[in-house]
Amino acid sequence: MNFCEPWIECKLRDRLALYKKRYPAFDVDRVLCEVESWDEKSQRWAPYMSDDSLKRINRNYHKMQSLRSLACNEHL
Repeated sequence: MNFCEPWIECKLRDRLALYKKRYPAFDVDRVLCEVESWDEKSQRWAPYMSDDSLKRINRNYHKMQSLRSLACNEHL
């Protein structure tokens, strides 16, 4: 899936670059992939996300990775 409008990706990349400057380990491409899967209205909002919203997306990703890891290790 792609962005519903081309300007969204450009503005979102700029916004994520500012966040990455503060947090160098932040993965911009992962957030871009997630935002691509959102509906059109949410995509239009994405370039204006606050730092708290970005932090929430990042924490949710890490939490899901941790749960996947735990689920894989239970079957061993």
